[in-house]
Amino acid sequence: MNLKEKLILIKENDYQATPDTFQLIQEMIHNIGSVDAELRDELIYTTLSYWIPGNSLTENELEQLLPVILDNNHLLFKLGELNTDSVFTRSFSMLVIPLLFMRHKESPFLSREQILQIKDKVFYNIQKERDYRGYDEEKGWAHAIAHGADALDDLAQCSELDENDLLTILDLVYDKVTITDRIYSDGEDERMVRSIISVLNRKILSQTYVERWIQSFGDVEKNSEFLPAFRQKNNIKNFLKSLYFRVKFYKVDANLCPTIEQTLYKVEKVYYS
Repeated sequence: MNLKEKLILIKENDYQATPDTFQLIQEMIHNIGSVDAELRDELIYTTLSYWIPGNSLTENELEQLLPVILDNNHLLFKLGELNTDSVFTRSFSMLVIPLLFMRHKESPFLSREQILQIKDKVFYNIQKERDYRGYDEEKGWAHAIAHGADALDDLAQCSELDENDLLTILDLVYDKVTITDRIYSDGEDERMVRSIISVLNRKILSQTYVERWIQSFGDVEKNSEFLPAFRQKNNIKNFLKSLYFRVKFYKVDANLCPTIEQTLYKVEKVYYS
């Protein structure tokens, strides 16, 4: 019986853990970048989403899993490649990190050193990631930026991250919002905003700094070519609008709303005058 057949049976059995759970998880992690969207997303990831946050693995087994997820064959696999299948390995390895944090919140098992190690690897991955695809019609979700943003969201909530780390999260989001390669169309803006809300909720960064960070989106040097400039402008507008309504709805530093409004106006006066 191959891995896909095993996981289909587990799905049909309501994801009940098996006697060989850890061995099976290792096999899933080995195949986490499969180009078979059903195997990768609907079976491997979904099964992991039941087993890792639950009590299907011991803390020792979780600690054995962590360095594998973060290594050069998973989170950092062929980092920097464009439009190749390697993105699926990186992106779905990244998705395991929020699952580990879900388990950690229920029953802490990660040390400070391990959390900081996760932080360093995630920051490096997001900084170097160049594959901005969302949904691929043939192979399913790539979504590396959205999955990276999910990990940033969890990291931002960790007390182990200090002010400099939160500033780095702002910088990483800024860099990914202002890309010129494509217009994000698969909810990436909302996912990045969630990480910013978690940064704001820490109440560490000054309002003045955050306001300047928001205003910096209105000062991006415009690309001389129309299409890259058009893509970048739309990414900025979509992100700022998502940030505006998330801040307003959750009443998180709602006094930032005027700054967001002014920056939107600066980015695209024709629509706001």
